[in-house]
This record gives sequence, structure tokens and C-alpha cells, in this order.
Amino acid sequence: MKPLTCKFLCRNIIFSIAIFTLIFCSTQSDEGLETINILELKQSDINISEIADDIEYIPLANDTLLAYIMKVIYSEGEYFVKDNKSKFLRFNERGELLNQIGKRGQGPGEYRYVSDFEIYPETRNVYVTGGKLNQIMIYSPDGKFKSSINITAKYTSAFGISGNNFVLFYMDGAQHNKENLEIRDMDGNLIKSYPNKYEFERGRAVVGFTGECLMYSLENKLHFKEIFSDTIFYLDGYEIIPKMILNSSDRRFTPELRSQIIRELSSDPGGSSEGIIRSVIQNNLFETQNFLFYSYGYDKKTRMLIYNRSTRKGVEIEGKTGIKNDLDGGPYIQLKMKKDDNTIFSWIDAYELKAWVSTEDFKNSTPKFPEKKKALKKLADSLNENDNPVLILVKLRE
Repeated sequence: MKPLTCKFLCRNIIFSIAIFTLIFCSTQSDEGLETINILELKQSDINISEIADDIEYIPLANDTLLAYIMKVIYSEGEYFVKDNKSKFLRFNERGELLNQIGKRGQGPGEYRYVSDFEIYPETRNVYVTGGKLNQIMIYSPDGKFKSSINITAKYTSAFGISGNNFVLFYMDGAQHNKENLEIRDMDGNLIKSYPNKYEFERGRAVVGFTGECLMYSLENKLHFKEIFSDTIFYLDGYEIIPKMILNSSDRRFTPELRSQIIRELSSDPGGSSEGIIRSVIQNNLFETQNFLFYSYGYDKKTRMLIYNRSTRKGVEIEGKTGIKNDLDGGPYIQLKMKKDDNTIFSWIDAYELKAWVSTEDFKNSTPKFPEKKKALKKLADSLNENDNPVLILVKLRE
């Protein structure tokens, strides 16, 4: 879709409406899609109380230590947690360890690493990619290996569950891959494949991104956004429906630019590319009942759009710093992913939480819930610096 310019701007640059301070409004594209013009956003500092009304902390038990958490899924009162070392654990609602999901290794039922995982709601079986080449590995909730599904001989960058089917996105959109999106049933049988619309040249240099294709579920429909596209789509059966445009105009990351970057790095492996700095590169995307959260890099900065779906207005914040916690005076919060349609996950290392409650900023803070500040201090004091991370649950305003 062609880049679109904003048809109108909000009359007042900064003003408060209902939920938080808003500094831009969306428009509509020629096709009638809601459009947010990313490069017109103004950064602003907000407090977490402007979008949320409660916060909860769950320290994870230390039976098995985690490294940096990469993904959390909540399912029927339990938390499935994967770290960047492929440690994959299941906890109850109190943070007590229930079991490990599989284990690393080369033997039967063991995985090399966990690239991604999903949970099928009907059975609560856990589906893992990255475990074996060209396979999806299936485990029971208590961590026992059940079976494997053979898939296309490509690297799976992202996958989700749509109804009773898998949706798989293959990272390498280079010219030799003519399809890069597939729908398969839960037995691995191919139902439908979709053409690769964004081919780029291959080279000696490998240029990959965490946000090759971002997938999330909302209102029982799987949504996705490819790195080369400004459009968020969702699946309705086997039909791909456009939903919204996150317009980055002439700063959109394109296949042509990626080909150029690959050529530059192939000829000079130790060099850098201005093309990446000048482009909007997506990192994370998810929606709740009332909000859309979009994290991206641009001009050497990490940014996050927080967009109110009902008022069609939003704000951009500095992504690395996060949002000031004025509910209990706790550390700044970086919103990571959705727990459910009204709650967001974040997490923090134990040593970071302990360090924060010892600062003057925390001691002198006057949060909205002083009793929660006391409880947070008590929690931090009970932790050892080397303990497992603490999950943070942010309940959004309805």
C-alpha cells in the first residue's frame, strides 16, 4: 500500500482526554483503513496510572534459575516461561515451579533450543519450534514429549494458532522462497500457502531481525505484521484481511533497502549501514481490548506507540526507559506482551528490583497506593540478588 499523509492534525498539540495525555490522532487511508502516521508522533512522558489502575508482582520460584525472559504465556492459571537460553518452565499463579517443559539435548524428545512456542487451548499441549530441524515438537503441559510434526525445510521465524490450525512465517524472504506464510492443521498437513510479496537478494552477509513477522491473537483472530509492510492484517478463516496501517512513509524498511544492506555488509563485514538507522524497524506489537502497543527502532532510538483504540488517539514514549510507575512507586515499566485482553506482562530481575527500592526516588515517591509501596518494599527485601525474575502484571483501564 502506498504511503499516506495525515489528512488532519489534532487542533491542540497536547491535551488530556479520558485516559492519558494524547498528542496525535489517527486518520483513514484511501481504502478506509485506520492509519497512524508514525513519523508525526511526539514523544511524551506518561505515568502508568494514565492507562492502568492496578499492578501485581509474582516472584518466580528459584528451583531452576532463568536467564533473560523472552516469552510468557498465561493458560488456565499457569505461566509458561521461556528464557534466552531455552530454559522452559511452567509456574502456578503464585510463581511456584510446577515442571520444566522438555529439556535441551540431542536425544529423542529433546530440543536443541526453543525458538518460539504456543499453547493449543483445546488440549493445552505445548508446541515448540526450533527444537528439531524442520519440525514442531509437541509436549504435554507437565513437560512430557508427545510427538513431532514435520514442516517445510525453512527456518520458522514466527508462528501462531488460528482456530484449529497453525500459521507459520518463514524468516528468509529471499528470492528463492516463493512462499513465506503457511496454514497447516494440527497434524502438520499443509492447508494453504501464501506468496512471498517481499523478495530480496541473498548475499554472504546474513541480516536478520527479531521482528521479521510479529503475530498476536485478539478477539480469537490471529493478527500479524511483516517487517516490510506498514499494514496489520488478521486471518478470517483462510482469508487475509487488512486492519490498520502504521504508516512510516519514506522511512519504511523495504526489500530493496535490505538487499542494499546485505550487499554493503557482504563487501565489508565489519562495517555498518545507515539504511538500518534511517528506517523504522519493528520490534514488538500486541493489542488488548482497548489499546495497541507497537515498539520499533528508528534513528538510533527505541520507541513505543501506545494507542487508545476507542478514542483513536495515542502517544509515543521512549522505549528503553519505559513508563513511570506512580501506582506503587516501583521501577519504570517496560510493557512486554499481553497476558489477556486487559492485562499486560512485564518483568524485572531481582537485583534490579532490590536496587530500585534502595533509591531516593523510591523512598521519596508518593504513589497512588501507599500500601502497595510498602508491600513492594517487603517483597524486594525478601529477595536475593541472584533470584529468578519477578513477573509484573499491569491491569489496564477499561
